[in-house]
This record gives sequence, C-alpha cells and structure tokens, in this order.
Amino acid sequence: MPDPALKEKAKNMFVINGFSMDTIETMMDGEVSRKTLYNWRKQDNWENLRRQRAIRTEGRRERLEAALDRALDELETVFDPKLVFSIGKLVAALKSSSTFEFTEEKKDKEDNKKQGFSEENLREIEKKILDL
Repeated sequence: MPDPALKEKAKNMFVINGFSMDTIETMMDGEVSRKTLYNWRKQDNWENLRRQRAIRTEGRRERLEAALDRALDELETVFDPKLVFSIGKLVAALKSSSTFEFTEEKKDKEDNKKQGFSEENLREIEKKILDL
C-alpha cells in the first residue's frame, strides 16, 4: 500500500498547484503508479476540491479589491500613514494573486507578445541566420 504522504503530496499538486495528472506522474517519478493516482483522484473527488479552491480564491481576490477601493477612497479624504501602509499590503496581496494584473504588467505582457514569433520577427530571424 502506498505511503499516505505520497497521496497527500499528489493531491496538493493537483488541487493546490493545478498540475495535470500526467505531470504529477512524471514529477513523482515512479513513486506511485498512474492507475493509483487516478484512483485517488476519483475516490477523494480531487476535481471538486480543485474547483472549490478556485471559487474561494476568486472570492478572496474580489474582497481584497473591494477593501483596496475603500482604503483608497478614505485616503482621498484623510491622510493616514497607517492607511498608506495598509494599502501597500493590499496591493502586495493582490499582486501575489495569480490572475490579478496591474496595468504596467499587462503592458509588459503585450510588449513580450510583440517580441514573439510574428511574421515580421520571423523574417528578421531568417535574415540574421542567412547573414551568418
């Protein structure tokens, strides 16, 4: 019988980290069989646990955004260093959230996409290769 710690490790990889079953199997490198992983997932309803976690995370993010809005509104009327500190903490919490993006981060992503494999960039790469 596999070690319960392996089951918990696989569960956390699926539910918390969002890894696919194939990735978990590869990462666990033969510690547990593919069939066992799928049995665990079905028996303990890992899919539902993952979904519930996503819903809770989204709810927290919405509450953090609302708290940040309230704090910013209050800061417009009264300057309080403690409030500024709180706003900084709220921003840090939101920034650590995987789906919350600040304007400059969105711009950076767009700039990085432009640097990807567009037709223009591929022509430039081809030209540089041919010049070698």
